[in-house]
Formats: sequence, C-alpha cells, structure tokens
Amino acid sequence: MKKILFISCFFILSLFITTDSIAQDNGAAAERLKAHVSFLAADTLEGRGLGTEGKIFAKKYIAEQFRLSGLHPYDPEGSYFQHLNLRIGLARVPAANVIGYIEGNDPVLKDEYIVVGAHYDHLGYEFTSESGRMRNLLLGSGEADTTEKKNEKIIYRGADDNASGVAAMMEIARAMSLNKEKIKRSIIFIAFDAEESGLFGAYRFIEENSRFDIKKVKLMFSLDMVGMYNKNGGLILKGIGALEGGAKLAEEIAAVKGITLKDVSAEIELQTDTAPFGDKGIPAAHAFTGIESPYHKTEDTYDKLEYDGMAKVSGYLTGLITEVSGMPALKSSAEFLGKKESFAIQTEYGVLAGLGTAHNEYPDEFFIAKSVFAVNLGFFIQLSIGKKFTFQPELLVSADGSKSPQGTFRRYSAFVPVHIKYNLINIFGGMVKAFPFAGGYYKFSFAGNNGGVKLDFENQYNRSEAGISLGIGVEVMRVIVAGNVQMALTKLPKAGGEKIYSSGSYLTLGYRL
Repeated sequence: MKKILFISCFFILSLFITTDSIAQDNGAAAERLKAHVSFLAADTLEGRGLGTEGKIFAKKYIAEQFRLSGLHPYDPEGSYFQHLNLRIGLARVPAANVIGYIEGNDPVLKDEYIVVGAHYDHLGYEFTSESGRMRNLLLGSGEADTTEKKNEKIIYRGADDNASGVAAMMEIARAMSLNKEKIKRSIIFIAFDAEESGLFGAYRFIEENSRFDIKKVKLMFSLDMVGMYNKNGGLILKGIGALEGGAKLAEEIAAVKGITLKDVSAEIELQTDTAPFGDKGIPAAHAFTGIESPYHKTEDTYDKLEYDGMAKVSGYLTGLITEVSGMPALKSSAEFLGKKESFAIQTEYGVLAGLGTAHNEYPDEFFIAKSVFAVNLGFFIQLSIGKKFTFQPELLVSADGSKSPQGTFRRYSAFVPVHIKYNLINIFGGMVKAFPFAGGYYKFSFAGNNGGVKLDFENQYNRSEAGISLGIGVEVMRVIVAGNVQMALTKLPKAGGEKIYSSGSYLTLGYRL
C-alpha cells in the first residue's frame, strides 16, 4: 500500500514538474519571439520595403540568427543569401532570400527536403503630401488620414505581417538545431523576399536556386501571420491535407500539444508563398492565425501580438515538422492530386462595372445611329477549370441605347453574359493572368423609352434579347480590366417589324473577392 502511494505521489509530482518546465520553456520562447518581432517591426527598419536600408538590416539579422542556431549556409562559401534581381515596373530592384538548412541524419532520407518559410518583406513607408500619401514603392495600400502632417514619414511596420512568421520560423530553427538527432530529412529554412510584390522570392527559389534539387522537396510550410492564435481561436493549417496522412498527423499532435486546428484541408493557399510550391505539385501548408491584426496598416505594431500564442504555435510546428521528417515516405494525398488534375474546378466570386457606348444597327435603312453612353453593374462567378480555362457567368443591371430617328432610344435591362476565358498567361499562383474571352448573353428589358415615349413591350418591342460577346482582359492581384464588344443576334422590334439590332463596346473593371 505504501509502495502504491509512493508511486502515485511521484507520478503527480513529476506531472507538476513537467508542466512547470513546459510553462517555463513557453515563457522563454515567448520572450525570444517578442525580441525578434520588436526588432523586425521597429521604425528603424522602415517597414522592410523593397529598396529600403531597413530591409537590408532585416536580412542581416535573420542570417545572423541562422548562424547562431547552427544552420548550414545556402552558399558553400558561407553566405546565407540567394541574391535576386527583380524588375518592378521599369525599375530593377535588388532583393535576397535568406536561406539556411539542417542536414538530416538518416542516410537515405537526408537527401529529401522539407521547406519551412516565412516572408520578411512588408510594405515599406510613405510620405504624406497635399494630394495624399506617396509610398516609397507601389507595393501595397494604406488608408489616408487627414490629420497627418504634410511630408510626415508613415511606416508600415508589419509586426503580424510578417515579422511574426519570421520570428516563429527562427524559433523553430533554433529548437530543431538543439535536437538534430531527431531530424531525419533535411530541413531548409527560408526567409522569402518580395512576397508582397507577387511571391517573387518563392518563385525565384524554385526556379533559380543553385543548391537544392526542387524535385526532392517533399513538403513546404509557409508561416504567414501567426501572431493572433488566441484571438483567432486556433491555428489555420490550410494545405496540410495535401500530404497523405498529413491532416490526421497534424490533428493527433495538436491534441497532444493542446493546439486548436481550424483548417487541415488539401487546398493550397494562393495568396502566400505556398502557391509556387503547390504549382509544382509539392504539398504546401499555410500556418496562419487569421487577419485579426491591423492588416496592411501602420497600426500593425509589435505590442499588439500574442507571444504566448506564438510560442504555442512554434512549439507545435516544431513537433509536427520533426515527426514528418521521419515518416518513411512523403506522398501527395489523393485529394491534392485530384485538385491538380487539369479539370479540377475552383470557384470564386466578384463584382464588376462596365462603362462604354451603345448604338443600334439599321441594316436595311439609310439611317446610321450615333452612340450613347452605356453602363452595366453587378456580380460574377468564376469557375476555374485547371490553369487554362475560366467559365464566368455574370448577373448585371444594364442601361444602354442609341440615337434614333425619334431622338434617343434608352433601355434598362437585367443582363446575363456567360463568358469562357482562355488564360494565355497564368503566373504567380493565378495572381497575374491575360486572356481573350468569348460567350453569349441574354438580356431582359424591364423599362425604356424612345424619343421620350415609353417603350411598348406588349406590341412593339421584344423584352428578350440574345447575342454574343467578345473581348480581351488582364487580371493582376484580383483586379480585372477587360474590353469587349457585344452584338445582338435577335431584333429589337417584334416579328414583322423593321430590322434593328443593338450593339455596344465596354471597358470593364472588376474585383475578385
């Protein structure tokens, strides 16, 4: 009986000691994370924008942290930098990924890689002026404040986006370096540059790095905005389901670590550095705690982040990556492979407005109608079929018309075009596209007048119209600009009336939500 009592007391005491030790470890990790973020998000780093001295300080700081953690440098000669020469608009801008790695200790698995990445660039700074803010480089957007003084320097500090991710990545690198004997596959740590400008750093690593065979990269993690775990109510790990058994393993380790997971799907996030890896068929998980901080605003400062939550996230990801590094085989899940098939469908939504001119054609008359102003406004759905084709139905309200022998013809209609786009260009994870498109439309008119006289849809004019639409367009960072022409195939007058057909030309602006 005494022996049982002794064992029970010993077990309880051990549990208290272990719990206290974990709490101390998390506390120390939280302090290190806070120190990293406070440095990276300091005003002296100028928002880490492309072309700033501050971003140079940031990359040197990250390289030094990699060195202190014992990571091997990217370059055999000792440099942690993959230098990039980017073209932004008409300017050539120097940039650099910061890369270090831990070599796995399994004689076979060490030749395969897991990438752990986080972008370290942000939006930089701008000066206020009488006409509003002028950013040092046009890389993002802020909100004007009429109380600001002229020529005041406004810094976008980017604490959550993405000093938090960089800090967590460095904490994971430190922890894994202290336990190298547990690491089977080699782990590559990358602080990506130029994510805010179009994921350039991640794409250039895949396309141009001279050190690692991309075909041997089996899994990727992108830590992008991980500073609000508690406020978000958990960690989003979108894309971990792209790894066979990844979602199950992530949930099992989360249960042990006391982590709440909110998304373990196989869908690759396209708006961060996971996209280039997903494009290559590499499973890629986005670690994310939601847009709970002042996203892309000057108020995204280090004092607003939850460092205890960041410590939990870092500890959890360290355990997960360590476990994955020793799995016998890392394969893409059936769900991810299905999404990579050429006819996998992705659905998105948006709003658009078209401005242009319209006129009526009189093929059997000597009258040539002049154009009038025309407009349409509404919503669209995009069904992307692989990377090449997009099926886009739209629901619009339109106002069009024409000059007529009676004066001005005006018509107000519900308008339903259906277009098929062919993406001649589709790069940067779908962030840049160029396409011709064609399709048909149906128009139902509910009101109108001709020369001030109300249109008689019962006896004289058709309410319904069918036609074709042709055009070209581009899409950059969700903003769509397109030009198109519309030509009716059915007459405006009812059967027996003269031949009159509507047509129009439009410049359309849209935004994909």
